[in-house]
Amino acid sequence: MKALLYALLPLLIFSATDFNSSPEKELHKQLIGKWRFASKTGGTNGLPEASKLSTVNSIEFKSGGKYVRYTNGEPMYQGNYKLSKAKCINTGKLNNSILFDPRVNSSETGSILTITGDSLLLADNVEGGYTKGYTREN
Repeated sequence: MKALLYALLPLLIFSATDFNSSPEKELHKQLIGKWRFASKTGGTNGLPEASKLSTVNSIEFKSGGKYVRYTNGEPMYQGNYKLSKAKCINTGKLNNSILFDPRVNSSETGSILTITGDSLLLADNVEGGYTKGYTREN
């Protein structure tokens, strides 16, 4: 009986492994939803800038690589996004990145993407770029 159990154990482990799971897919799952703009820092002066109380900007990431940017609840821009890896110009490390098509309010080289809990950071991957902070709405 033990011999049979030991013979079947590798098969059970192999069949329980999720080959559809990858770091990119997990990041995509975390990204899906609506995110409200909170603040940005950087640029030439490096000073933080809070969101304006009279304007609510948000971005929604949908499955299938689609996004919509909203201002005061109205869709303003929409297009496609692609997750990938990019070498961060500030640290030299390989980080998660996102490219938007069309590139509206985003750098040509894409943005370094960081998700921590309900916070999303999109950092322009250029000298003097901005880092924009968002909080999850849903």
